[in-house]
Amino acid sequence: RTGRILCARGGVSWEDVRVERGSVELREALAASPGGCIPTLQLPTNEVVCQSLAITRYLGAITGYCGSTPVENLKLDQFAEILYDLIAAYDTVVKETNPVSKERKKKEAFKNDSYFYRYLGHLEALLTDDGPFLLQAKMTWADIVIMSFLELKQTPNFGREDLLATFPRLSAQYNAVRKSIAGYLKNRPKTPK
Repeated sequence: RTGRILCARGGVSWEDVRVERGSVELREALAASPGGCIPTLQLPTNEVVCQSLAITRYLGAITGYCGSTPVENLKLDQFAEILYDLIAAYDTVVKETNPVSKERKKKEAFKNDSYFYRYLGHLEALLTDDGPFLLQAKMTWADIVIMSFLELKQTPNFGREDLLATFPRLSAQYNAVRKSIAGYLKNRPKTPK
């Protein structure tokens, strides 16, 4: 998701290949990936790379949606790594196969005192009142990553619609990113399930 947004915003042409779960195309894509996973990105040299965060950082760098200094880039990485720690913790819900256990784990994850809210609190603390984005006035790949994640988690099927009610800075960041990429969001193709 984030890579597509960065390509669209940064004027990078790309072929948007989407595959359905269990399909022959998915098996072929996984076999062709250097890490056995998707998404992948074919570089101008025809080399194929994988891992969504690595691809996002690369696309952020070539499109200008990155920091201007090593310290700014470190802050973006820190933000993304905290988010990915949250995603790893939530993975127990995603991978649960028992429907009753899955629903119980989801409810526990979205309680106000849960690990989910602790991680969101850490992310909130990294934002300032000086601007909606992590680097104040400049939107970066890290801002787009968190927006993409929160977009899914603010629906009844995946989380809570009031998820950001107690996080005003994350809410401002989320809304600012969505406003900035509204044209893309309106016209983006749907991903198969």
